[in-house]
Amino acid sequence: MTDPDNTLSDALQTLINPADLDDYIRCAVEHVIDPEVTPPTALLHPRFNEDLPKISALAEFLWQQCFYYALPRRKQKKFAAALAKDPSMALAVTRAVRSAFMDFSQKNPSRSSEVGEVIAYALVQHLLKAPQVAAKMALKTSANMPVHGLDGIHARFEDGAMTVFFLEAKLTRNANAGAKAYAESAKEFLSSRSQYLREYDIVADLGNLDDLQGDAREAALAYFDVVGNQRAQRRERYVGVVCYSEKKVYADKIAIGSGPIDAHENDFAEKLAVLKDRYRKAALKHLKANGADPAKCFVFFLAVPDVNQLRRDFYAAMGLPPPPDLLEGDDEDEEELIEQAEDA
Repeated sequence: MTDPDNTLSDALQTLINPADLDDYIRCAVEHVIDPEVTPPTALLHPRFNEDLPKISALAEFLWQQCFYYALPRRKQKKFAAALAKDPSMALAVTRAVRSAFMDFSQKNPSRSSEVGEVIAYALVQHLLKAPQVAAKMALKTSANMPVHGLDGIHARFEDGAMTVFFLEAKLTRNANAGAKAYAESAKEFLSSRSQYLREYDIVADLGNLDDLQGDAREAALAYFDVVGNQRAQRRERYVGVVCYSEKKVYADKIAIGSGPIDAHENDFAEKLAVLKDRYRKAALKHLKANGADPAKCFVFFLAVPDVNQLRRDFYAAMGLPPPPDLLEGDDEDEEELIEQAEDA
């Protein structure tokens, strides 16, 4: 006899999209679930080519992942079928994905941090094995949907329980600023019952669960009916993905030599790992100050040399000019703009 729990678990796993994330991002410290040490925290960084972090390659990879992040599942399948018949449809696919980001930027000129949202999508899918169950970018560019709410919704079913992951992405000048912005967003979301219910409605009415079949689809939808299905229990976890400028560690480079080609990457990972406790405690402080339960939170810190350069490279990969805040002012002004946008 088929186990319905296994059926639902297997069905949700079919929503995980292909991505060779390990080729572009390395986990220096993995998150560990320990009720005595909260919140679970991971430290990550881009892969290196000898002594240089591969920021442009990471940006190009993230742009490629936008096909999955920005387009609803139904539209993905439609484009995939069209591509199988006519490879020249690749131009139409690129145009459709790029237009989503162009529409978003034009409607919200103070928020040009979409790269952080794509990073969050990729990391949660990879580290937590939880697929995206609603394409939020498609909703954010809809004339009928206001631009607010979560940056992503993912879910995983295992051991007889559904876990829903609510995502917030932050781009900031340092790790502490990102942890603070994430904790403040958690407070705003957790204090709004209407926004909480709206996020569940988005998954049930407009999400990717329609791609599932039969009993698995009905079972998954039942977990997202928080009003009509009071008996269904679910774990809810709030995930903060903080992409920040790690100036000090990147500046502390070992000399170039003829030893192992990965010596610089390994050295950086070791030095970054030392900061794990400091960053976790910073997140813990901010979460407690904002009334969130750290045991129900995850924090993933992605250390890059310069978040603004990553944003520039992301727009370059898209074939779009960078937004005005990346063309005007010095780095400090740009970083302040990012934080203002993320706190809005």
